[in-house]
Formats: sequence, structure tokens, C-alpha cells
Amino acid sequence: MKKWFNFFFLSFFSHKTSKEGVKRGYTNVFLGFILALIFLWAGFILGDMLPFGVHYGNAPDYSATVHRVFANTDIDKRIYAEIKDGSLKAKAQGDEYTESLLINTLENDLDKENYSVNGCDIVVDMRPADTPAEFEAYCVSSVDGTVISYEDYLTLSEVKRLNFDFKLKYTGNALKLDDETVDGYKSYVESLGEEGRGNIAKLESNLAEKAITKSEYGRAVYELYFTEYYPEISAYESTSKVPLLRNYYYLQYLSKGNNNCLFIFDDYMAGSFKTKGGTDVSFYGFYSHLENRALVADGATQDEANKSVDGFIKDSFKANWVVNAYAYAMNVISILPFVALMLMVATLLTYSVLRLCGVVNMTSLGSILRIVGSYVWFSGAVSAVLTVAIMFFVERNWISALPLVLFFVTLVIRSMIFAVNESRLVKKQSEQREAERTEE
Repeated sequence: MKKWFNFFFLSFFSHKTSKEGVKRGYTNVFLGFILALIFLWAGFILGDMLPFGVHYGNAPDYSATVHRVFANTDIDKRIYAEIKDGSLKAKAQGDEYTESLLINTLENDLDKENYSVNGCDIVVDMRPADTPAEFEAYCVSSVDGTVISYEDYLTLSEVKRLNFDFKLKYTGNALKLDDETVDGYKSYVESLGEEGRGNIAKLESNLAEKAITKSEYGRAVYELYFTEYYPEISAYESTSKVPLLRNYYYLQYLSKGNNNCLFIFDDYMAGSFKTKGGTDVSFYGFYSHLENRALVADGATQDEANKSVDGFIKDSFKANWVVNAYAYAMNVISILPFVALMLMVATLLTYSVLRLCGVVNMTSLGSILRIVGSYVWFSGAVSAVLTVAIMFFVERNWISALPLVLFFVTLVIRSMIFAVNESRLVKKQSEQREAERTEE
């Protein structure tokens, strides 16, 4: 048992110990391979999660903007917020907690003056995720770029329509589904024929029986109208039949190209920032696992208020770890064949170098595989440690490839060191035998 322990855990550091792999079975390779996958998984998670707090601390303008919103020294400008049952509630000074837009520095100059620090944009919008967006529909000619309204597009012949692409422009406002508007949508759907009238009748029946609320009825009528009147909008929305207000913020983020922005909603936050060192960081944060509390406690000093708000941002990001752990586990499973291929490539390289150097005492690929396989788990461990260290200095999207690259580089370098050492050893032994023959 002691010999196996020394081989399995020390072969990475000892040429002599690693050569014992020739005499041992493939079970060690398999066990090392599984441990390597576990270390790669750990590298993905820790490399993604651990540096965030440091990066956030190195973006002073970004954190200062957050402080101005939730810990403003001017009480009248401060947004009061609390976590309750996994959701965020926010309100302005003297108001009640309501589903409303509180801050939007993207569009409101006064908000930008009061809350933005050096161009950092922030939005605090407590309206539900499924809030429909107000929009303008238009079409653009793929021939000469002519822009026409969607109503004009509908007057064109089927042949001419082929030259136009459908587009949406979100206004940034929520769509108001009042009675008059809903009645207009209802009339259009009913005008389409028996199926449309049947769908409306079913909704009205559900409303009368109180199976749905009036707002749910209006939303359902609007969805029927939209899907019948407009083309499909998969280019804009992947989870909804109609344009949603949340997507407006994402489109604004893309169009403005501002790397320093934060969108805070009732169920999650999303943002990006650039550190003083120039590192771009994009992130999501969720509140589902956060304890019920006010973001800033009553009577808190300014320093305490700032730290509490910073803790809210960091804790929201950390709450992703369960989701990230599962996602990276699925990722590791999906790349398992590539990790196995890396092991085989390292084995072939080692075998080829040994053959080129005239080393013939290891004649089978299987022998080399058992030796190289003894390095595989520690290569995973080295990859995890280096990934975490490097991710403190590079952009977050590097995490998608960095652990694998470091694993492969470490495995190949260690395997080449073995091949070189073995070649030197064999050459030295050959020279000694030649010298002994000469003396005889």
C-alpha cells in the first residue's frame, strides 16, 4: 500500500517513481483521470468565483456609483432597498415599495447627474420580468437600406416583401394594456376568423370564471394579437412571445458599448465593469439565497452603509455558485473526450520523443500511457491552482478555456521532462557499458 501511495502521489516529482507505471495497471490511469476532471471542475468554479471581490474592489468608480444609489449621503436621493424571501424591494425616500422604475441613467440626465460616477450607468427597475415593452416596428430594405413602417410593409406585394427585414426598436417604456387598447387587440383577433373568435371566447370564459385575472386576460389577448399581426421575434426574444422591457436594457448596453453598467431588478442583477488595471468583468447576481435584510441598516454610518452595499453586490454574485457548480459539472462532462484526447496526445508525443532518441526499453504505447497517466491528476491540480491565480489578472471570459490549456501544457511539459531524462539516462548507461567493453 505504501509503494502504491508513493507511486500515485509522488510520481509527478520523481522520474524513478514514475517509471514504476510500466509494472502497474491501468486502474491508476483511470483513477488519476477522474481526479483530474474533479480538479478541472474546481478550477472552473474557483477561478470564476474567487477573483470577483478583488476585481470589484479595483473598480472604484463603479462601486462609488453603487454607493450613490443605495448609500447616498443625501438621504433624499438614497434608494432604500431590502431583501425579502429571495426578492429585492426598493423605493425612493418617503415612498412605498412598488413595482416601478426608480433610476435610469441611460435615459435620464438628472439621474446621471445624481448617481453616475465617471460615466458608470445604473438602472434600478422593480417592474416584473415579464413586463411587456413599448416598441416601434419597422422594416429595412436589404437592397438599398430604405426604412418603412411595418404598416407600409404590409401593403407591399409578397414579392416586394422578400426584400425587407423586420426590425423592432424598444422605446424604453412599458406597454400600457388599458381597456381601450386590449379591446382593439381583441377586435383584430376576432376579425381573423373562427379560430380567433374561439380563442377570445375561451379567455373571456376564464375571466368570467375567475380562472385568470383581468391583467392576465389583457396580456393573453395582447399575445394573441402580436403573434398574429407581427412576424416571429426570435432575433429579439428567446423566452417570450412579445417584446419585454428587460430586453431593452440589454439592447441599450450593446448599442452604447459602455463597459461600466449595472442593471438591478427585483429578481437578479446584471452588470459589467472595467478595473483600474483594464480588466473587463461581466457578471450576474441573484438574491434567492440571501438572508432577509435591509441593504443599509437604520443608523448605519457612511462607512458601514458603503460596506453593506458592497456586500450586497458580492453576495449576490456568490449566490451563483450552486448554478455555476452544476453548469461547470456539465461542461466538464462535455469536454471529457477532449481531456482523454489530451492524455493520448501527451502519450504519443512522449513515445515519439523516446523512439527518436533511441530509447527502446519501453517498446509499447501502453507502457508510456501508464507512465504519463501517473502525471494526469497532478496536472489537473496544477491547472486549478494556476487558473485561480491567473484569473485575478485577466478577463472573466478566459475561464472558458484557461483550465484546459493549463492542464494540457502541464501534462505535456512533465511528459517531455520524463522523455528527456529517460533519454539522458539511457545514453549515460550506454556510454558506461561502452567504456566497460573498451577497458576489457
